[in-house]
Amino acid sequence: MPISRSQVLESAKKFRDQSVFCIWLCIWPIMVFVNADGLEIFYGNTKELIKPLDYKMLEPWLKTGLLTSNGAKWRTRRRILTPSFHDTNLLNSFLPIFNEQSKICISRFEKVVNKPTNLYPYITACTLDIICEAAMGTSSMAQIENSTYVDAVAKISDIIIRRWTTPWIWPDFLFKMSSLGRDHDNTLKILHDYTRKFINIRTAEFEKNQLNTKRMAFLDTLLTKMHEERLTMDDIQEEVDTFMFEGHDTTAAALSFALFLIALHPDVQQKLYNEIDQIFSDDVERACTMDDLKQMDYLECVIKESLRLLPSVPGILREAQEDFIYNGHKILAGTRCVISILAIHLDPKYYPEPNKFDPERFRPENTAQRSPYAFIPFSAGSRNCIGMNEKTSFLFYPFNHNGKLASVCLGQRFALIEEKVFLSTLLRKFSLTTEQKVEDLHLASEIILRPTVPIQITLKYRQE
Repeated sequence: MPISRSQVLESAKKFRDQSVFCIWLCIWPIMVFVNADGLEIFYGNTKELIKPLDYKMLEPWLKTGLLTSNGAKWRTRRRILTPSFHDTNLLNSFLPIFNEQSKICISRFEKVVNKPTNLYPYITACTLDIICEAAMGTSSMAQIENSTYVDAVAKISDIIIRRWTTPWIWPDFLFKMSSLGRDHDNTLKILHDYTRKFINIRTAEFEKNQLNTKRMAFLDTLLTKMHEERLTMDDIQEEVDTFMFEGHDTTAAALSFALFLIALHPDVQQKLYNEIDQIFSDDVERACTMDDLKQMDYLECVIKESLRLLPSVPGILREAQEDFIYNGHKILAGTRCVISILAIHLDPKYYPEPNKFDPERFRPENTAQRSPYAFIPFSAGSRNCIGMNEKTSFLFYPFNHNGKLASVCLGQRFALIEEKVFLSTLLRKFSLTTEQKVEDLHLASEIILRPTVPIQITLKYRQE
C-alpha cells in the first residue's frame, strides 16, 4: 500500500528535531530526511548519492533517460538537453498551445456547471494535449476523444508502486510470471506505441523539411542533434517518454490541487478575481500574453503555496554510495534515502502555521531570507529540474524585476506559465466551491501525490 500523507507528516513532526528518521521496507532501512537544514550537503553529493535500484522499476517504461540514468550517461544527456531548456524563444512558442488547449478544457467544464464534479480527468486530458503538442508537435486530441494513454499512465504508476511495496516480486523473472507483470507489459505496449507513433510522424516531417519552424517541439531539438550526438531512435523515445510523463501527470496534479485550495478559500479567490479582472477587464475570451503573465503576481504566489501544501512529487529517492554526514548523523553506504518534500514544506521553522493556506508567504520580501531548500517542488542542486544551474533561485520566479524571463529552468517555467494560463482562463469565467476539506482526501504518496478519493469541485458562472 502507498504511504499516506498523514503518516509521513506524523513521523516528521515526531522526528523533526533529529532531522531524519528510519522506516523499514521488510529488511531494508530507508532514511527519511525532514529538515531543510543541511540538505545542501545531500544535494551536493553528486558522486556519493545516486538513483537507487528502485528506479529500475521505471526503466521498462522510461528506459535510461534523464530521469532514471546515473553517471556518464546522465551527464551526457543533461549536456545535450540543457541548451534547449534555456531557449526562451522555444518557451514563447508554446504560449499559443497553452491558450488553445486551456480554452478547450474550460469549454468542456460548461457541461458540468452547478454540480460537484471530479475535474481531474478533464485537466489531465488538457495537460496531455499540451505536452504532446509541445513535446512532439502533434495534438493528441485527448480532450476530443477518450485517451488510452491517460489511462495507461495511471495504470502503470499503480503497478510500479505495488511492485515497489511487494519485495517478493522485485526479481524480474518472478514479476514476469505474475498477473501484475502481464498487466505491466500490456500497459507498456500502449504507452510506447503511443509516443512512437507521434515520433515517427514528426521524424518524417523533419526529414522532408516540412516542420513549422514558428512552432518547434521538444522532439525537434533532439532530431537536430541526432547525428551530431549519435542518438538512436530509442534514445529519442526514452527522453520523449520521460518528458511526456513528467510534463503531464505532475502538472495535472498541481492544477487539481490548486483549484481545490482556491475553492476552499473564498478570500484568496476574490483576490485572484481582483488581479485577473484588472488585467483582462471583462474579456473572458482573450488569449493570455507574456505581458499578462508578468502581472499575475498573486496567482503565482497561489500556485507556489499550493505546491508547498500539496506538492505533486512528495519525495525524492537516492542511495548513498559512500558514507556521509548529515546534521551529525552518519549515513552509511548502501542506504536508501528519501528527501520528504511533504515534510520539509510543512516545517514551522520556515512556515509559521504551516497547515494554513497563505499565498502571501511567496511575496519576494517574504522569501528573501528563506533557505532555498525549504521549498523544493522541482528538487534542487545538480539533479534539479533540467536547465537550472547552481546559482538559480529555487523559488523559480519566472519574471525578474525588469519584466523579463528570469534565468531559471525551462521545465519549471513551462509548468508555471502553463498553470497561470489555465487558471487565469478558468477564473475569468467560473467561481469554485467545494464541500471537502484537505483531511477528507486521504492523500497517498505514490510516484506523484494522489487523493484516494476524487476531489469534487462545483463550478458556477461568475456572473451568476
